[in-house]
Amino acid sequence: KACSATIADMGYAWTITVGAPGLPVYSFTDDDVIVSKSQTLDPFPSLSETYNAVSARYPAPKDLYETREAPLRTNGSAEASDAFGRRTASLTLPAAPYGGQVQRLTRAWLNDERRFIRHILNLPPDASAVELTDTMDWTSGRNGYQNKVFSVSEISEDVRTGIRQFSTRER
Repeated sequence: KACSATIADMGYAWTITVGAPGLPVYSFTDDDVIVSKSQTLDPFPSLSETYNAVSARYPAPKDLYETREAPLRTNGSAEASDAFGRRTASLTLPAAPYGGQVQRLTRAWLNDERRFIRHILNLPPDASAVELTDTMDWTSGRNGYQNKVFSVSEISEDVRTGIRQFSTRER
């Protein structure tokens, strides 16, 4: 939490991505997607999974590492457009002892929270080099994407055909 990292267990090694996503390692179009396999699109999470504000608690050195509340960070435009008003997520950051660091983390978390689009799709064997936490860019006339970047959160592979199913989220 203290460095905005994403950690994935690859089965043979741990992959750690810190900060912003890396450059895409795979590019594809609608023509590459295996249409004979199921696909899903989830453009919006449920209301219980949608936030437009974040509060954080952290240990402050100047207060002898007593836990203190960071200033509330909100997304005013998201709050105005969300029909449910303000929904605040609470973070506890025990390894982030500096106020500036906590503010950067809450800003990054709040920005990431508004990346809603998720796809589950199947790609051909030439996507075998893509690993968890990697990014891919997708040009899709059907969805209106032009080199839209997605991060990979789950992968499953059919060992008989080499076709891989990817669970992705927009970056």
